[in-house]
Formats: sequence, structure tokens, C-alpha cells
Amino acid sequence: MPELSVVIPSRARERILSETLRRLLEEGHGLPVEVIVVYDGEGPERRIATEMAGGDDPPLRVLGGPQTGPAAARNRGVEAAAGGACLFLGDDAWPRPGLLAAHLRFHRERPGEGDAMLGLVEPAPPLDRSEFIRWLHRGGVQFGYGDLRAGEVPATCFWTANVSAKTGLLRAAGGFDEAFDDAACEDAELGLRLARAGIRLTFDPGAVAQHYHPTDLAATLERMRRVGRAYRLLVERAPEVAVPTRPSARHRARAAGLLPAALTGTAREATWRFLCDEALREAYWEVPPPPGRRLRIGDPLARAAIRHQRPRVPG
Repeated sequence: MPELSVVIPSRARERILSETLRRLLEEGHGLPVEVIVVYDGEGPERRIATEMAGGDDPPLRVLGGPQTGPAAARNRGVEAAAGGACLFLGDDAWPRPGLLAAHLRFHRERPGEGDAMLGLVEPAPPLDRSEFIRWLHRGGVQFGYGDLRAGEVPATCFWTANVSAKTGLLRAAGGFDEAFDDAACEDAELGLRLARAGIRLTFDPGAVAQHYHPTDLAATLERMRRVGRAYRLLVERAPEVAVPTRPSARHRARAAGLLPAALTGTAREATWRFLCDEALREAYWEVPPPPGRRLRIGDPLARAAIRHQRPRVPG
């Protein structure tokens, strides 16, 4: 009987998923774990995961069907889980040795229903050579690991690239809100509900997943626009969440002040942070978004910063 169920939602990520599963099956050999892949629709995930399934050490199960995003897919995995705890990994989160053992050990030593564990997510090689991608993981835009220390952390850090919680608690909380149909804000919303339920989230930086997700500033700004639209739903669900300020002359002045560094190719974290925040802010206040929407206040700054950031790290 498994003690830990690893739940992975996936869609159109065949090559990356196959490497994730290869490492998981190797890491899970001899451990009381199961792996559940939930794919969205009739994608290649079904074929690759089915080809790798068939053994029982650890067992790998493949669930499919018409999911409506990662929230629905994870809920399907939680429903099917046989383990007393569920570990959520991204389909591009490659486990380092010891990750599964660390989550197992935590839940054995901390059997309380409210005890949950967050592991570390860091860029996978060769992506770790990118200053921008390293910043995404530690700077608070994609993840905020730079502000965390080992021990208890806020439940809002319930980041589903590498986090585990008791299966019973997840089911009692109602799982992920499936109104979030994109990979944006759905884990933050569940984290807030779990916080109200008294979850105790502990960060273990020794439980490491390597995140293989090639990206660049242009792609990140597109993602932040999706986050901004999802953020409206998050605010509706959780009124305690701060509402982004409206785009204003103050933001326009900030963009102008950052532009000289971007034009000379010396823009770094302050520019990235402003542009990501501005993309979220403008998308939040423009619902529904017009087609082909681009940044207005930050548009010249974004063009300069993107031009000097190329090429993206090879993937």
C-alpha cells in the first residue's frame, strides 16, 4: 500500500514528461509510493506514460479524459490517490535524489492532518546558467524561494511544482477550484483555503526538484497577463488578497526611469520586476482583454529589455 501518491498533471509535454517519469521511477524504486499522471485530452502523455507503466515498483497509473486545466487534473489525481499524502509535481519538475524519501519521512514524522511540506524548486541545467530564470525562481514572480528559510512558511507558498499534503485534508478542503482553468493562481487559492483550515506548511530545502522550463522575458510577460486575468477570480474568492493598483502616471514615470538601462542592455531585476508587475496590473484591470493586447505603459521598456535579453537559453 503506498504511503505517498505523486500527482502530475500534463498536457502536450511528451519529451519533458518522459524524463520526469524516468527519474521518478528510478527514485521511487523500493519506496512505498505510486505515480499518477493525469493528462488533459488525447495527448501524447497517454502513450509515453502507458509505455513506461506496467511495473509495480513503483506503480505508475495513467488517467485521462476531458480535463479543464491543471486544477481539474490534480483533483482527478487526488480522487484516485491511495496514499495518505499527495505530492504534487509539475510535469517538468525533475526529482533530485532524496526528494521522495524526504516527503515520505516528513509525513511519517508529522502525521497530523494539517502538516504539509514544501520542497525546493531550482532551474535544471542548462537553464541554471540564465540570470533571468534564476531570478524567476527566487524573486517572487514565479516562485519566491529567495525569501524562504527552512522551517514553517506561509500557506500561500503552496507551490504545486513540489509540495505535499495529507490526502484527507485536500479532499476535505474540496481540492483545487476548477474555475481556474489555467496554470495561474489555482494553487495560491487552495493555499489560502488551507491556511484558514489551519495547515502548517514546512519548507525543506533539501527536497529538490529541478525545473526544466525554458523561457524568456517575452514569454514570462505573456504568462503574467494570464496571471493578471486569473487574479481577478482569486480576489473574488479571497477578499483578503491585495488588489493590484490601477496603472497610473506613477507607473509611467517608473517605466521612463528604467528605460535608459534597458536601451544599453544593462537592465536587470528592477526592470524585470516592474514589467512583470505591470503586465499583471494591466491585465487585471482590463477584463475581458482586447485581442492582441500588449503593455501600454511599459511597452517601450519591454521592447528594449526583450531585445537585449535574446537569445533565450537553449531548451
